[in-house]
Amino acid sequence: MATVAQRTELAALMDYLVHHEPQVHYAQVRPMVTRKIANLVQLHTAVTSRAGLTMDCSESVTLLCKLTGLSDPNGLHYDGAGNTETMLDHLTHYYAATSAGVGALVVFGVGHLATEHVCMIRRTGSDPLLFSHGQERGPFFIPLSVEKRYHPSPYTFLSIAHL
Repeated sequence: MATVAQRTELAALMDYLVHHEPQVHYAQVRPMVTRKIANLVQLHTAVTSRAGLTMDCSESVTLLCKLTGLSDPNGLHYDGAGNTETMLDHLTHYYAATSAGVGALVVFGVGHLATEHVCMIRRTGSDPLLFSHGQERGPFFIPLSVEKRYHPSPYTFLSIAHL
């Protein structure tokens, strides 16, 4: 079960990655490069290395969950596989933004041939602030009302409550 402390730590880790945005790069690579990162020291070492850290949207939220002690949101025991589709298959869906807590996931393009993007809630509310890492420029924070303009409808929220 995602605790208040874990959600607080998720927020701090999102802040850390956004603060180090120039060292965090974007690419879709499987198995996930970050599967070997097991703690905050290893995360910091990877981010501040000469090459920086490279990951995509689903890998970044998977890493955040791992570092806070949550179960794999892909349901794959952090084996390096998984993507937005596996999260959709594994986690409970809901549709009310006001029900989304820090760390909840938002998936865009649900039902299309390829689900397009996943973000994590950084700040709650009727227009939650999202942690988004879907391109080389990023990760960054963006309101849901803005992020949804760039993706096909519909979108859905995924619960991390039972991870």
